[in-house]
Amino acid sequence: MNGLREKIQQDLISALKEKREFDLSVLRMLAAAFQNKEKEKRFNLTKEKPDLKEEELIQQSQLSDEEIVKVISSEIKKRRKTIPDYERGRRQDLVDKEQKEIEILNEYLPEETHD
Repeated sequence: MNGLREKIQQDLISALKEKREFDLSVLRMLAAAFQNKEKEKRFNLTKEKPDLKEEELIQQSQLSDEEIVKVISSEIKKRRKTIPDYERGRRQDLVDKEQKEIEILNEYLPEETHD
C-alpha cells in the first residue's frame, strides 16, 4: 500500500476508535471509491492482458498516489455539483453536510491541488 492510502486507512481506524461517526462515514466512502477504481482498473487489465496471473493482476491494479488524488478530487467535484441543487431546494442541512465532507476530503489533497 502506498503512503497516501496508508494515511487514509490509519485515519479511518482512528475515527472508528474515537467514534467520530461523520469522519468515519466519509473515509469509508472514500475507501469504497478506491476499491471501485481498482476493480475498474483490474477489469481493464484483464481485457488488455488476459494471461496475467492473479497476483500480478492485483499488484498492477493497485492505485498510485496520483490516481488516489484523482479519486479524491472526483469525490470533491461530485459534492460541489450537488450543493447548488440542495441550495435551490432550501436544504441547508445537506449543504452543510456536503461542505463538511469537502473539508475532510481536502485534507488528503496536496496543497497545490486545493481549490
